Amino acid sequence: MSIEHAGHSTRRSARLARDALGLWDTVVLAMASSGPTQSIAASLAALLVAVRYAGFLALAISFVPMLGIAVGYQRLNAWQPSAGATYSWVGRALNPHAGFFAGWIMLMYYTIGTVSLTPVLGSYLLSLFSNHLASNTTDVALIGSALDLIVMGFAAVGIKASARFQWTWAVFEYTVLIGFSVVTFVLVASGRLAHAVRPSSSWFTIAGAGGFHALVGGVLIAIFLYSGWDTAAYVGEEVRGARAGQAALTSVVLLFVIFSIAVIGLQGIAPNASMQAHAANVLAFVGAKLGGTVWQDVMIVAVLGGTLASLQAAIVSAARISFAMGRDRVIPGWFAMVNPRWRTPLNATILMGLLNLVFLWGSTLVGSIGTALADIVATLGLIAALFYLLTAVAALWFYRRTIASSPSTLLLGGVLPGLGAAFMAFVVIYELATHALNGVEIAFGFGFAALGLVLSVISRHVGHAPYYENPAVTPSEDAEAELR
Repeated sequence: MSIEHAGHSTRRSARLARDALGLWDTVVLAMASSGPTQSIAASLAALLVAVRYAGFLALAISFVPMLGIAVGYQRLNAWQPSAGATYSWVGRALNPHAGFFAGWIMLMYYTIGTVSLTPVLGSYLLSLFSNHLASNTTDVALIGSALDLIVMGFAAVGIKASARFQWTWAVFEYTVLIGFSVVTFVLVASGRLAHAVRPSSSWFTIAGAGGFHALVGGVLIAIFLYSGWDTAAYVGEEVRGARAGQAALTSVVLLFVIFSIAVIGLQGIAPNASMQAHAANVLAFVGAKLGGTVWQDVMIVAVLGGTLASLQAAIVSAARISFAMGRDRVIPGWFAMVNPRWRTPLNATILMGLLNLVFLWGSTLVGSIGTALADIVATLGLIAALFYLLTAVAALWFYRRTIASSPSTLLLGGVLPGLGAAFMAFVVIYELATHALNGVEIAFGFGFAALGLVLSVISRHVGHAPYYENPAVTPSEDAEAELR
């Protein structure tokens, strides 16, 4: 079922660039959103704190449920390729208010989440020239702002330009990360690197992780590492042959491979205490350990490029989610305006890029804002788990009448998405029940998320959008044929 026939108030003029992306363009965009190099740089030390050297175990446990979620995305995309993805699917298959809530928390994830990206850009770039400049918050914010505007410009002038920008960095970034990881592992395992931690069987056991509770904490970090591949779904209307679902699946598999190689390969290069001491620039520390300042700078450039790519993918994702919501009139229709030349949601793209600057300077100049944003960012792993959970449930419910039609359909349409939904629900409940987040983090993160429900009620009564009529939907023959 196409967007035009889905019961939305869609204007025919408000179309994105059709067939602009191929499968691998979409995969690169999705992986850039997860940002393997930047994510490892930000999370390797935290993973060591959570599960010691059993990071691979947390990644492996998270992989199958995450793959199940991606299968849910693929099946829903076969029904309705939509820039809103989970927002559109949940709203029509389950409940319009649940859909609005999903769209709202995804916008939280892709806008407030950039608070952790933009300062890194300035810090890493300036560190190539001066450690003193890299520690100056104003200089870091200025450089971060300039780079944010550059990637916003690429996102604004067309999805093809965004894809080319991502390809520019992808080969170099992943070659550096995997290459460093393999070399480091060989040196560590062979005992040729002083003060390294040799691999052992404890790296792959629950006991080695510090027990079940510690392992669940590591799993939450793993979910954060994987999250972002769903960008493939947000460009679904711009992908040739509606292959965004296949790109999502491919991205999850490749991310598992890359993250596993990086974590196993890099974590033993130095004792845990040394890794924690360099937590803010752990990959630069790895580069310096392997080859002095030259390789340190190479790793810094790789992290810088990966972070730029992640920031651009976040802007692309947020712009398309808000475009879909504007097209449905649940937020102002201004967000749905498409530039006739570039076929991009220009208003939404510019606004999302500028919001990054507002959050950046707010956190830099006003301590209370910075603290509040940090509290919200602390909940983003659970926020991601929530919208993945909603997507899997929507896939199960939408295809409920055909799930048992064959053994393969039962596995792909029922078991895998069901496993993904159950896993995400468990992680959310367990983390809240065990007080993994403090009251302030929960109040800010989940309080801001709950605001989405309030805004949805207001939107329904003020805007009277047809989206809230929630017409009954069932799988179309085209959707079933696409899945087969």
